[in-house]
Amino acid sequence: MNCQDFLRIANEAFVPFLKGLGFVMDEPSISGRFYRVSFTGSAHAVSVSYEPGDDALFVMVFSRKNGELSDIDDRTKTPRLADLNSRYMAAITNEERAENESAFESVVVNDKEERLLVKAAKELRLVLPKYLRS
Repeated sequence: MNCQDFLRIANEAFVPFLKGLGFVMDEPSISGRFYRVSFTGSAHAVSVSYEPGDDALFVMVFSRKNGELSDIDDRTKTPRLADLNSRYMAAITNEERAENESAFESVVVNDKEERLLVKAAKELRLVLPKYLRS
């Protein structure tokens, strides 16, 4: 996956549902070492970053207070996708899962890195609304 593919997946897989939750995509940050997109909402920000050399994907949800983001090391205020999955995924119904799968039918993946990114988008779409309501 190159930076153009990362941005395509971000626009096709993350933007539609995050926009519906009131998030706006900020200017992407692309370098040879990492690709990152951030989405800003009124009380939270979502960061999706990928490090191509390490095949490392990070999805974090920051709290925002007075325009400041929560500390990246405080997992109670800045949970990772894995934290949200462990809290909320067990409560996801089969109907929610089926609806979620259909929301991503048009997203084309070309390799394992893109598949990993879309998997993260699918999981985030399921758990983020529950987190934002809590």
